Amino acid sequence: MALTVEQIRATVDDGVLVDLLFDEARRLLPDELFADTNRYYKSLDNVPRGIRSLAGIYPFIVSMEMDDLAWHFSNHPDTRHIRETLNGLREFEMTEIADLFESTSKIMQPYLPDLHPGKFRDQPFYQWSKSAGIQDQIDPWNKAIWATQSGLALGLLTPCALYARKYPERCVVAETAK
Repeated sequence: MALTVEQIRATVDDGVLVDLLFDEARRLLPDELFADTNRYYKSLDNVPRGIRSLAGIYPFIVSMEMDDLAWHFSNHPDTRHIRETLNGLREFEMTEIADLFESTSKIMQPYLPDLHPGKFRDQPFYQWSKSAGIQDQIDPWNKAIWATQSGLALGLLTPCALYARKYPERCVVAETAK
């Protein structure tokens, strides 16, 4: 069943609200879409922008919980993904983090073609990023994002709940004209 503005407004708990947003994302972007990246990115044009933004930032959130910015680009070097992540961060009004992500993107840009096939996998990625001078540049940004993340009840998912409360209509499929 499709998520509604009324459900968003009636949901008091932020954790429950985020779960509802993820349920809607899974409904609109089923797992089989991920097998064909071209089809997946094309399908994003047909989902509400709040759900699209959630889909764009979720892998980034996982990366920041498990690894760091450099690892995120290593795991997600597709320029479409990078664009979706940046747009999602901006849509969710995570401006400072979006700026750090964009700065990291500029640093990582020359390496993306090589990261995609895993060219640097012959040595530990952290060792490679350190020797390439990447890690020293972005470590302060990692620390800033981790500090922000740790200060929020739901980590970097907290802005998703705030956004849904502020713009519930951006998180639901518009009703068809009657």
